[in-house]
Amino acid sequence: MNSSDNMHLNGHVNGQTFKSDSTDSKIVVRRIVDKVISNWYWFVLSLILGVGIAMAYLRYANPDYKINAKIIVKDDKKGGDFPGQEILSQLSMFNNKDNVDNEVEVLKSRSLMEKVVHDLQLNVLYTESGRIKTAEIFGNVPFKLHWVSLRDTLIPNDYQVITKGEQGFEISSKGMGKINGKWGDTLKLTEGAAVLTREWQFPVDAGHKYGIQVISIDNAVANYQKNFAISVPNKQVSVIDMSLISTVPAKGELIVNSLINAYLHANVEDKNRIADSTITFIDRRLVVVSSELSGVEKDIQQFKQDNNLADITEQSKALISGTTDFAKQLTEQEVNLSVIKSLESYIKDDKNNTRIVPTALIVQDPTFMSLVEKYNNLELERERLLMTNTEANPVVKNVDIQIAGLRADLQTSLGTYKRGVEVSIRELQTRSSALNSQIHQVPGKERIFLDYSRQQAIKQELYLFLLKRREESAISKSSNMAIARVIDPAKSEPIPFKPKHSLVILIGLLVGIAIPSLCLYLKDILSTRIAYKNDIKENSPVPILAEIGHSEYKDLVVVKKENSSLPLVEQFRAIRTNLQFVLSGKNEKIILVTSSMSGEGKSFIATNLAAVLALSGKKVVLMEMDLRKPKISLNLGVNNQTGFSTYAIGKTLIEDVIRPSDIHPNCSLITSGPIPPNPAELLLLEKTEKLFEHLRQEFDYIIVDTAPVGLVTDGQLLAKYADATLYIVRQGFTFKAQLQISRDLYLQRKMPKVNLVVNDVKMDRASGYGYGYGYGYGYGYAGDTDGSKPSKGLKSRLQKSKKA
Repeated sequence: MNSSDNMHLNGHVNGQTFKSDSTDSKIVVRRIVDKVISNWYWFVLSLILGVGIAMAYLRYANPDYKINAKIIVKDDKKGGDFPGQEILSQLSMFNNKDNVDNEVEVLKSRSLMEKVVHDLQLNVLYTESGRIKTAEIFGNVPFKLHWVSLRDTLIPNDYQVITKGEQGFEISSKGMGKINGKWGDTLKLTEGAAVLTREWQFPVDAGHKYGIQVISIDNAVANYQKNFAISVPNKQVSVIDMSLISTVPAKGELIVNSLINAYLHANVEDKNRIADSTITFIDRRLVVVSSELSGVEKDIQQFKQDNNLADITEQSKALISGTTDFAKQLTEQEVNLSVIKSLESYIKDDKNNTRIVPTALIVQDPTFMSLVEKYNNLELERERLLMTNTEANPVVKNVDIQIAGLRADLQTSLGTYKRGVEVSIRELQTRSSALNSQIHQVPGKERIFLDYSRQQAIKQELYLFLLKRREESAISKSSNMAIARVIDPAKSEPIPFKPKHSLVILIGLLVGIAIPSLCLYLKDILSTRIAYKNDIKENSPVPILAEIGHSEYKDLVVVKKENSSLPLVEQFRAIRTNLQFVLSGKNEKIILVTSSMSGEGKSFIATNLAAVLALSGKKVVLMEMDLRKPKISLNLGVNNQTGFSTYAIGKTLIEDVIRPSDIHPNCSLITSGPIPPNPAELLLLEKTEKLFEHLRQEFDYIIVDTAPVGLVTDGQLLAKYADATLYIVRQGFTFKAQLQISRDLYLQRKMPKVNLVVNDVKMDRASGYGYGYGYGYGYGYAGDTDGSKPSKGLKSRLQKSKKA
C-alpha cells in the first residue's frame, strides 16, 4: 500500500473523508490494461486460434473472381460515332436514336441473360469433391449432361456421378436410387429426360467422383443477374463497364463474352428485322399493285369487247321487257309466300289443335296436300269417336298421338316449302335488280371508260415508286451494324475479389481479441461478488483501512515472531499503523470486528490483529463475542467450557474469564463459553458493561470478534462499548449488495468509526490492488513462505496467473 492509498484508506480525520486525486477514467483505463496484462495468455491463444481459423478459411474457401469487360456505344448526344457511320447513316432509312442509358437497361434485361443461360446450360454445375471442400469445375469435365426435356420450374437437386472408365458411370441422388448406364444413354431423372455424353478430349479415371447440381433456369438467371453489374464510368462518354463475379474465371469470361455477343447480335437482328419487315411489306404490295394494274388493263380490254355501243336503244328495250316478266313472277311468289305464312300461323296456334286445316289455303304441293288430307281425316275420326267415348279412351288417345305426329310433319313440310319460295323470291329480286342496274348504267359507259384509264395511270406510278423503295430498303439492310463495339473483352482479375486476405486476417485478429475481452467483460458484469476496489468504492462510502492478502496457511495465527518478514505480516502491521489515525483519543482502545456474513475472515483478522498489536509490546485482549458460532477457541484448541456466557449468568468470575493465549505472551483471550439460547439478551446485561469497563483499565487494546452484523444484531448491541469498527469484506466472496449494510452503518452512525478491511486479496493488477499490500512492494505473494521476490519472465507470469 503506497502513501496516496493510505490517505484514502485511513478513513476520516476530524469527520472528513479523504478522496483520491486520480480520476475515474484513468482508473478504468488502468484496470482494463491490467486485466489484459494479467490474462495475456488467453489473448495470445485466442489470437492464434482466430488467425488460424482465418488462414484455414482462406485456404479452403471458394474464391470469387471479378471478370471485367468494356464496350463503347454510339450515342448521338455524346458522340462516339464509328468510322464511316455518317456515310452509312445517309443510306439508312431507319435512323433510330440510341443512347447509353437505354443500352444499359438492355444489357441488364432478363431475356438477354436467359438466352446466355440456355445456350451455355448454366443451370447445370459440375463439381469435384476434395478431401475438405467441393469446388466447381469448368471446361475439363470428362462428360456433359444434355437435357432432352426439362421442367421450367424444379426443386434444386444434386447428383453424384461415379465414373467407371470408358465403360460407363453410376449416377445417384437423394430422391432417386442408383442408376448404372453407359455413355450416351437416355436417363429418366427427377427433372426430366437427359443424356450423359462422353467428352473424349478429357481423360476419365474409374472410380472418380463428380457432382452435378441442377437448378431451374429462373434461379440460374436470377443468380447471374445478381452477380452481374453494369455501370457508366463517366456521363461525358458513351462507355459501359461490365463486371461479373464468378468462382471460375474461365467460366465467367465465357459468360460475359457470350452476353456481349448476344447483345450485339440482337441489336443487329432488331435492325435487320425492321428492314426485312419493310422489304416483305413492299414485296406484298408490289404483287397486289401489279395484279391491280394488270386487272385494270384487262378490264379496259374486256369493257371494249363486252360493251358494243352501236344500238343502245334496242338494248334498253330488251332490258325493260325482261324487267316486266321478272316483276310478274315476283308478285306471284310473294302471294304464295303470304298464303304459306298464314297457314303456318294457323297450324302453330294451340287453339287450332283440334280443328281441320282449311282447304282453301292449301298450296299446290303434292306432299303437303297428302299430309293435310290425312290430318283432316284423323280429326274427323276423332270427332266421331268422342261422340261415343271419352278422351281417356285408349283409341282416342291413339288418334291424338297420330294427329300430333302429323301436325309436326305438316309444320316441317310447310317450313321446307316456305324456304323454297323465299329462295325463288330472292333470285327473282336479284335478277330484276341486275336488269335495273344495267338500264341505269347505259348512259354512263363512256364515263366508266375514262375511270378505267385514270386508274391505269395511278397504278403504274405506284408500281414504280414501290420498286424504288425496295431497292433503298435492301441497301439500308446491308449497312446495318451493331451500335456498340467491344473495347476490352471479358478478362478475370488475377487476385480473387473475395475473400480478401487482408480483411479476413484482420477479422481473425479482431475476433481473437474480442472473444477473451467479451468473456472477461461478461464475467465482470455478471459477477455479484466483490472483485475490484472500484466495486467497493461504487457501493459504499466507507473508507478502506487496509487490505489483507490471500493466505496459504492453515493456521489461524499468521503473525508470529518467526514469520515477521512475510508480506502478510506486513499488511497487519499496516493495519496497526493506520489504527493510530482511527483511535486518536487517549482512552480509545476497543476495536469491534464484524462483517456481513459468516466466512469473510472476521476471526482471522481479529486474531492476527491482536497478535500484531501484542508484538508491538501492547497489552491486548481478544474477545470471542460471536456467541452463536465461535471459531477462535475452536481453531486455537482452547477449552471453551467457561467464558463470556458463563460469566454473564454469574457462574464465572472476571478473573477466571480472562486467560492467557498461545498467540503471544502480551495477548490474553476471553472465549465465548457454551453457546447460550439467548445471546442477544446476555449482551444487554449489566455484567457486559462491567466487563468492558474492567478491560479498559487492564488492557491497551480490546479486540472484539462479533457475529456478522448482516445476520444478527449482536454487533450493534456491542457497538456502544466500541471506539472503532472494522467491517470485513472478502474479495470474491462478499456480495456487492451486502456493502449497503456498511453504507447504512456508516451514514446513520449506528456503529463508531466504521472502516473497511478487505480480506483475501489475490495478487492481480486488474483488481486494482497493485503488486503488493502495505509495505509489501517487492516482497512476493501473500502465500510465499520464503519471502522471496517474484521472478521475472514468462515462467513467473504463468505461475502468477495460476495462483491468481
